[in-house]
Amino acid sequence: MAFDLANRGIYGFVTSERLRFADVDANGHINNVAFLQLLESVRVSYLREIVRTGLPPFRLVVGRLEIDFKRQMFYPGTATACARLIEAHERKCVIGHALFDGEGNCTAVLKAIMVSLNEETHRAAPFAAIVRSKLDRLAASPDGLPI
Repeated sequence: MAFDLANRGIYGFVTSERLRFADVDANGHINNVAFLQLLESVRVSYLREIVRTGLPPFRLVVGRLEIDFKRQMFYPGTATACARLIEAHERKCVIGHALFDGEGNCTAVLKAIMVSLNEETHRAAPFAAIVRSKLDRLAASPDGLPI
């Protein structure tokens, strides 16, 4: 299933983020690194509160980040950060993200490829069947939340 990551309607999991003065760069707008930090915050919360709930422990690491910047953001202000599972595979999953400014405009979209890691070998490993089953259900749900 293909997702339009800029569509606010596909995300059931959101966080409200406050833009910080420290995030302003020499051009007077929020620095691109701050976008990544805001999106990391929602990803970690989504993994902790939705994905990992009810499952045995498993390790995920970031394998790749693909970000598209769409609009500037300015201090002071707030942003809405969104995350949802969009793909599940044998050894990796993909989490889609979007960041919206205070007026609801999409400012960035991000795909995070998360790799299942074996703690002993530090190599990619298949997900346990129970984990993969939940990942598949989250990716197939309309909003990335349990059905």
